[in-house]
Amino acid sequence: MITEIRDRKLVVISDLHLGNPFSKAKMPTVEFFHWAAKEGFDVVINGDGFEIAQVSFTKIARDVPEVFHAIKSFTGNGRNIYYVIGNHDIVLENFLNDWGGFMMAPFLNVKSGSQRVRIEHGHLYDPFFVKRPALYEFVTWLGGFALKLHPSLYKLWIAFEKFKSKYVWQKSTIGITGEHAAFRRAAIELSERGFDSVVFGHTHHAGKAELPNGATYFNSGSWLIGTPYIEIHEGRVELKHWERSKRIS
Repeated sequence: MITEIRDRKLVVISDLHLGNPFSKAKMPTVEFFHWAAKEGFDVVINGDGFEIAQVSFTKIARDVPEVFHAIKSFTGNGRNIYYVIGNHDIVLENFLNDWGGFMMAPFLNVKSGSQRVRIEHGHLYDPFFVKRPALYEFVTWLGGFALKLHPSLYKLWIAFEKFKSKYVWQKSTIGITGEHAAFRRAAIELSERGFDSVVFGHTHHAGKAELPNGATYFNSGSWLIGTPYIEIHEGRVELKHWERSKRIS
């Protein structure tokens, strides 16, 4: 198991949910790996890369082989893939050794240039997940069933969370739109341990928020709708959106 790395060029993606009936991330993921290899980046999948909690076995059978072929090609070119455990793939905690071309980790502390970056999926800071795990599991199952019936419900849920964060959760706290204020508080606590930037996934809301101590909190978002990613290059950390026009033929 690895938790400390030094890396000059690194990109972070999260919440691909490959195998979820709603996920269309297979081809963008394959193309992203080809692009990252060409550009000399290593890759972090920051949790929920593979869908287990809401899995469609037919869908994962279609998605996984081509993705694993791209991973094999990527690592065969001398690049590294780090896989941070999320909540939809939490069973992978049983494989916290190198597995399938990945270097598995519960979190990553990254040194890049003169900066320290903490990368963690973030589900352990979700009040719902922590305080009501049985109910959370039931709602997750129910959500998977709903997605099979009406995939568009996901977009309605994301819009609802953004509304709730703006008018209910974060009345006086500046954070990432769509998130509970608990995630920003967790990022502040982690930054006080000496991290210049903190990167979560989990919430599916890509964004950036400045913290009061001068550090920065990022969320790498989800590939269920768009293709956001975090780029770390010689200590510079940026939220970007990958364009499929960059794909390598």
